[in-house]
Amino acid sequence: MFIDTGLKLVFDEEGQLSAVDVTWAYDPLYTLLLLEDMRLDPDLDGVLEPAELEQLQGFDMKWIEGFEGDLYLEADGPVALAPPQPIETRMEGEKIVSVHRRPLETPMDVRNPVKVRPFDPGYFTAYAVTLDVGIEGGDGCDATLEMADIAAASDILEELLFTVPQAQLETDFPAVGEHFADTVTLTCVSG
Repeated sequence: MFIDTGLKLVFDEEGQLSAVDVTWAYDPLYTLLLLEDMRLDPDLDGVLEPAELEQLQGFDMKWIEGFEGDLYLEADGPVALAPPQPIETRMEGEKIVSVHRRPLETPMDVRNPVKVRPFDPGYFTAYAVTLDVGIEGGDGCDATLEMADIAAASDILEELLFTVPQAQLETDFPAVGEHFADTVTLTCVSG
């Protein structure tokens, strides 16, 4: 599955990083399969009626226990995130687009850079930060995007595929998703 991703870093009134708004735009094939599975858009015109949109709302927020939401923050160590809060689900052309908020368990002052990385450790889902990256609040802060080195990540994957026994690959695929992850780095200058 391929997901175009957007990230908005949200600051609270006290000037602390408090949440990340995540936009996922699902690839057209997955969108088609999902609409068919949910029996939505029976006329296949790509336009969902209000009742269909309501049925679709939050479809991707029913996470199984242990699922981290494929979003990882790091600032002098991992940053804990609270469960998702659905914001919106809509159709854009041939894609389902959903937006949700991931609050930080504890809002934080940004004294050191914060790295934000969307990825699936098992690389079943390929995330690419191709949508907007922004900041809400956070005066004096800047977010920069570094795209993953896909060639280097592919080399790592290929090496693992040749060195890990086939039987192990079938039951325990190596966690290579991090190597394919784009990275947004948040830096703030104190006033």
